[in-house]
Parts: sequence; structure tokens; C-alpha cells
Amino acid sequence: MGGNNIHAEGVNAIAQALKDNAIITTLELGYNPIGPDGAKALSEILKFHGNVKTLKLGWCQITAKGAEYVADMLRYNNTISVLDLGANGIRDEVTSDRFYQSVFTLKANEDVTVTSINLGNNFLTKFGQSALTDARDHVLEMTEKEVEIFF
Repeated sequence: MGGNNIHAEGVNAIAQALKDNAIITTLELGYNPIGPDGAKALSEILKFHGNVKTLKLGWCQITAKGAEYVADMLRYNNTISVLDLGANGIRDEVTSDRFYQSVFTLKANEDVTVTSINLGNNFLTKFGQSALTDARDHVLEMTEKEVEIFF
């Protein structure tokens, strides 16, 4: 469904359909202007429902606010292993407190299923990259699960 000019309202309908769907394991919504509201709608459903293992939201204009919703969803979701948030205008210096809270979400999830996160083409400083790398190392140390992060 990538590149189909789907906005937040359309993503909300897709999210509702995923609520009781155990068949769809890959959701490609890249290059759709879903924005933070679309990320919120999707994250609220995927927090506890669905069977999505690969979630591609690159170039969706979700910004740091939408990334916060996705990070919160990852605290509870136990199916997503591949997450693409590339080129979404995510900045760590603008919303540093919330960004770092999101990073610690990764550290707090003992049942982490995420194995790959793409954050390329965003606006992460060296401090943000370092915080994410530390979170990745913590997950490896505590769970022996490796998480790849692409900047």
C-alpha cells in the first residue's frame, strides 16, 4: 500500500481492519502522508492486536510525535520484529526528553521482539544515536537478543 496518498483517516480504517486479523504479517505504508495522527491510530491498534511482524512507515511524515506513539506501542507489542521509520523528520534535539523516554522503551521491554530498526534519513544527533546504541547494547546484555539499528 506504499505510495498511495493514504492519510491519517485511511490508516485509521486499515488499523481497525488489523484488529482481528492474524493473516497480515507485513504492512508497507511507506511514502504515504499519514502524519503523527496516522501513527497514533495504527500504534493504538498494534499495541495489543494484529500479527504484523514487519511495519514499514518510511517517508510517512510521522515526525518525533508519531515516533513517540510507535515507541509506546513497542512497549506492549510482541510481534513486530522489523520497523522502518526512515525519513520521517524525527529529531532528538527538539524533543529530547520525549525522545530519550522513547529510547528507554526499548530497554524496558523484556520481551523485545524487534530485531531491526531503520532510522535513516532522520535528524538524529550523535547524542541520539549514542542513546539508541546504548539501549541496543542493554537489550543484548539483558536478553541476549541482538537489535540492529540503522542511522
